[in-house]
Amino acid sequence: MPLISRYTAKRILTLFPAGLLVLTGIIWSTQALQRLDLVTAKGQAFLAFFELTALAVPYLVTLLAPIAFVIAMVVVYDTMNRDSELVVIGSAGAGRMRLLQPALVSAAVCAVVVTVGAFYFGPLGLAKARVMITQIRADVVSSIVQPGRFIEIEDGLTVHIRDRTADGTLRGLVLDDRRSQDFDTTYLAETGRVVESDGNTLLVMTNGSVQRMERPANELTVVAFDAYAFDLSALNSGPVSTTFRPSERTLFELLQPLDPDDTYRAQREEQFQIEIHDRLSQPLAPFVYALVVFLFVGDPRMHRQSRMAGIIAAGICVAAVRAGVYGTLLAAEQQPEFAYLSYVLLAAVGAGAFALIATDRHVTFHEEWAHSAVAFASRIAKPREGTTT
Repeated sequence: MPLISRYTAKRILTLFPAGLLVLTGIIWSTQALQRLDLVTAKGQAFLAFFELTALAVPYLVTLLAPIAFVIAMVVVYDTMNRDSELVVIGSAGAGRMRLLQPALVSAAVCAVVVTVGAFYFGPLGLAKARVMITQIRADVVSSIVQPGRFIEIEDGLTVHIRDRTADGTLRGLVLDDRRSQDFDTTYLAETGRVVESDGNTLLVMTNGSVQRMERPANELTVVAFDAYAFDLSALNSGPVSTTFRPSERTLFELLQPLDPDDTYRAQREEQFQIEIHDRLSQPLAPFVYALVVFLFVGDPRMHRQSRMAGIIAAGICVAAVRAGVYGTLLAAEQQPEFAYLSYVLLAAVGAGAFALIATDRHVTFHEEWAHSAVAFASRIAKPREGTTT
């Protein structure tokens, strides 16, 4: 690779991971906030919260890598334009194909990241997160043994303990049961323990009382007890069974189902086929984006107005390509044949952009629109003749 190509590719590949890191951090923080209520409501530790949210990072990296690549490419070529580097390179005899080469090399690196994430690591992380969420929701015992907090382990069933000793004894226990329409029951106990007996999970409370409020008469009945066993078996789901969505299965699992009797997939086969086409088309997108962006920002521009118009046009075209691919995949839910249009769209846009670049043709409509918009704004802002201030 020529020196100037290595120089340009190095700059793009330096900004690309930096931008990807920033974008991933921003989106990850919003996803983490959505998981915060689930984890805190079930009394999980911060380590479990961090692990759960971190499992989504490979998927986010896969999703955001093309965006970070486009941003890095725009920044690098615009900076080279402002510093007159593109003018000097062009004056030295380097053609557009020479300037395009580092963009395609960088697109290949981005495509590798997207491929690895889309085919394996992204869905694998989502699948592990799904298993963890299912376990958190089913783990009643871990919800109970969180001292100093009111934990709703089921709709209408809330538990609170003051402390938990090293041997597992629960002290200062309050259990409020409002699941019945006819009465509310509140259990107060000095101590309690969660025990397993004959396959059943019991909360054995000692030295306490049961307060029962009848409705609608509002009659209160209080009964003291030395020991009382509250059955938690109905709250335990038993062995955790997790159903994975199409986005939570690796490409190999989508192409070769592990369970031939998977009723979930049998009922949603169209969604699985769409997911397969989406996975296979994702690695092609960075190359198409590179060609489209270069078409608008890869040539020398003498005016700032023209540069900004090119950046805006590149962003709009990239967004339009992504929206078009997404739209064809959505349409495939009704007509499965439309899924193949996603490849046709990417190939057509990429081939068209490459043909314009290879034949040294320039796209200028965005500059004309920018000039017209500026001229129109100037006429609006210009004071009318004869107007006094």
